[in-house]
Amino acid sequence: MDKIISAQNVTFEYETEEGNIAVMEDFSVDFEKGSFTAVLGHNGSGKSTLAKLLNGLNKPTKGNVIVSGMNTNDEVHAIDIKRIVGMVFQNPDNQLVSTIVDEDVAFGLENLGVEPNEMRRRVDEALKAVEMYEYKDSSPHKLSGGQKQRVAIAGIIAMEPECIVLDEPTAMLDPRGRQEVMETIIKLCKEKNITIILITHYMNEAAMADRVVVMDKGKILLDGIPSKVFSQVELLKSVGLDVPQPTELVFELKKAGIDLDSSIITVDECVEALTGALQEEK
Repeated sequence: MDKIISAQNVTFEYETEEGNIAVMEDFSVDFEKGSFTAVLGHNGSGKSTLAKLLNGLNKPTKGNVIVSGMNTNDEVHAIDIKRIVGMVFQNPDNQLVSTIVDEDVAFGLENLGVEPNEMRRRVDEALKAVEMYEYKDSSPHKLSGGQKQRVAIAGIIAMEPECIVLDEPTAMLDPRGRQEVMETIIKLCKEKNITIILITHYMNEAAMADRVVVMDKGKILLDGIPSKVFSQVELLKSVGLDVPQPTELVFELKKAGIDLDSSIITVDECVEALTGALQEEK
């Protein structure tokens, strides 16, 4: 698959009164078109800094971030890069700017001067994609948290990006809202081939991705398919991260002498493995 984003030997520093503080040094990672990657890490690991580097909100102190052949350091490409890589943040209320859902989704398109008929098409398709079309005449502020976040995502989809970076989009939502947003994310990736980069601290969300990248102290600690990454239970716990509950159960059972597959990450896989183990003992 082709790369849509490539971070190449990136160093990023914050300026403080005491001097510059490096959040990441000589950091490199690639993201392929149409992929779904979850990025994990405890607070201060650099994951949110990475999210803002990927569409040019942050600029590398050293190194380069290349988006579809364009360098984020080159201001001439700033608008084009933001059209390719959309951002969704943690608090949907901070992204809602209008009193009607329909107008909110159209806001970015109006700023770009998109022709009215084309704008209408894009807004309708975006709302349908997140299953919020029936709410197009509603007030965003009367919606649930999950619905608000889906409207925020629709506003990004209307811009027709090739990639969406979501920085902990479910952190402020209840379980139902989190489920709504995750179903939307998966649908966009699978049906529209939009590249998804999800920054999250929920292990069950990361388990739904095609790839998991674990960050620690501005570096990549683990990178691979979810089953392989989450099998490293002790390493993840050593940097303050949990694993999906089925993986945790399997880990504890293995310590108790029950031989189970360490790559189990879902409830169904866990039930199947435990059923098989119980049948073997009969």
